[in-house]
Amino acid sequence: MSNIYQHNFNNCRLRLSNSDYWDHFISYDCEGSGIDHDTILSGDCLLINIDINNDKSYSGDTLYNLVDWSGATVYGSGVTLNDIGLTGIDNGFISYECSGSTSGETFLSAFTGSTLFLSSADTRYSMTRVSGCTYDYSIDILTGSTEGRYSQLCGGFYQGFFKLSDKNYYKEISDNKFVWPLSWFTCAPTCSGSTTGSTTGSTTGSTTGCTSSSPDPNKSYQCYLDEKPIDWDYQTLPKRYDKGWTSEFWLKKYDNGCSGNTATTLNDIYSGNTGFFYYMGTRSENKFWDVFSGETGYTTSSGIPLEPPVVSATTLSGTPFLVYNGSNLTSGCTFPGVITTVTRGRNRDADIVQNALGFRIKDDGSIGYRYLTVSGECSGDTYVTGTSIEESYSDSGIVYEDNWAQVVVRFTAYNTLIGCDLIKGSRRKGRLDFLINGYLKYSIEDFDEFLFKDLNEHREKQEGVPFNYSFGGGTQGLLETNTVNGPDVKDEDLVIQENFAGTFKGSAAIFNMWGCSLDTTTIRHRFDELKVRFGLEAGGTVPSTPGFYWGKLNQTSISVGDELSLTFTETTKVTESYVTLDPIEGYGFFLIPIKFDQPTDFRNSNDGCDNFNIPYNNLGTIIIDDANGFPITYYIYRTTNKTFSSLDVWMCS
Repeated sequence: MSNIYQHNFNNCRLRLSNSDYWDHFISYDCEGSGIDHDTILSGDCLLINIDINNDKSYSGDTLYNLVDWSGATVYGSGVTLNDIGLTGIDNGFISYECSGSTSGETFLSAFTGSTLFLSSADTRYSMTRVSGCTYDYSIDILTGSTEGRYSQLCGGFYQGFFKLSDKNYYKEISDNKFVWPLSWFTCAPTCSGSTTGSTTGSTTGSTTGCTSSSPDPNKSYQCYLDEKPIDWDYQTLPKRYDKGWTSEFWLKKYDNGCSGNTATTLNDIYSGNTGFFYYMGTRSENKFWDVFSGETGYTTSSGIPLEPPVVSATTLSGTPFLVYNGSNLTSGCTFPGVITTVTRGRNRDADIVQNALGFRIKDDGSIGYRYLTVSGECSGDTYVTGTSIEESYSDSGIVYEDNWAQVVVRFTAYNTLIGCDLIKGSRRKGRLDFLINGYLKYSIEDFDEFLFKDLNEHREKQEGVPFNYSFGGGTQGLLETNTVNGPDVKDEDLVIQENFAGTFKGSAAIFNMWGCSLDTTTIRHRFDELKVRFGLEAGGTVPSTPGFYWGKLNQTSISVGDELSLTFTETTKVTESYVTLDPIEGYGFFLIPIKFDQPTDFRNSNDGCDNFNIPYNNLGTIIIDDANGFPITYYIYRTTNKTFSSLDVWMCS
């Protein structure tokens, strides 16, 4: 027993893991565990690496990916987009004179004459700063003492497509589908000598007497090769992942960094869309979904009309059978007649449902998502489909004001798909996670996997529209769209702009994406690598549980250290609650984090915002470090009068 004090000590070095929430969770230290975090983070799984502080990643209005996806493809020696102006003017990718006439030569040149060459030697994914003629999309490039260069978003954000549509539509038919033209099978062969097929061998012999209506399989195949559109094989990122994906952002949330900018931004118009920092899907609806008179007679570079195709439906007027003419039986049979209904247009909403997903940090510091999904209802015997908004957010106070934070969005499917199943398999369910500074803060189970898709339109009329990511904002939709003799009023106030036209309020420095669901320990390792750069060095890495201070002090002001004499209550919300001040001499003090919803009034009540008002003063703000050394800014509220008795104080919303 003599050495009991020498050997009785706690030798366990346990660390709580909150990658998942369990009653009990046992983990071992990653040191020596065999997990090579650096290899995982920099390996084939890394698909997007954009760091604004890196000169190779930032150039003017464009952000470049620092890594190339191993599966990237560019057709031949490169792809030339001859119709990029048709859609590129809608988000500022193609610029034009805003004050000029949309029927003038300057606009028409930008609209129908702009081209974009995608070189086979450059398979980097890139993002371009959006712009427009109506609203302000300012971005200020600043340099911090440790974080380096970053973008201060003052209404602007970045956007870029990683794939072109594969739709090769040849000839339109009445049901709005497309087939090879019959002329490719009946085109006139050479009527003397021999006919040679291009790839299927040759056919020799006399063809004397043949006509243009005489099908020749070899010749028709040659027509197909000569006249078919050239395939567009351009893709710099995957469309889908075998198990999941992880996206990382380094963001700094604040409201007052752009106080000098007075122009109208998307957030000013769509206040319910503020805080979007990440978006994926189609950046807008199909602008050519309806008939617009100004576009009549205009075509793509390949001759495709800008108007939607004609869809004809034929019905019989009366009985669908031949009938006798009752007045003259000798005249034989007569047909009662045919009615042909001609309609034009496409199902605009079918292109966008489950093709628009955005992630937000709201003003109250909560984080979550907004997803455009499908809805439907019965109308008589017809099931009518439409769009529906699905969204969900965490508690408030998850993301702190005026502090850099690592924000990670992670999707993990419940099952793994490989090979052809990954290409053709149906949409999966999974879990969507949000992690802040390496710690899991919010999860959604049974989340529908997001699958990119193109529009039901000719590829030339949707260049750069689907297969988009946005960094620092949502998307404009067709808010800034224009066309010949436009804009088209039917493109106004559509679903995407109403629900996703908003931007992040603060600064952005890094956007990384991995084509795998990263382990929480790997995400935390990544945080440890960058925390010093963003001012989150040891002692101030993760804020403690949020809350507020309250109580009585027998003094008219408060300084750092005085809060130790007050009560601290852990919570994320103070409004619509009450506290009871002790029966001692003093003023009532309330220190409430500025990121919280603030009380509008204080009442002498313990059950609602009634009874008499308690006069109070707002003494400004005070910064107090939490238990981890993380600075928290509080508003200071103090009762106007000193009291001696106990007092119930209800904090009104």
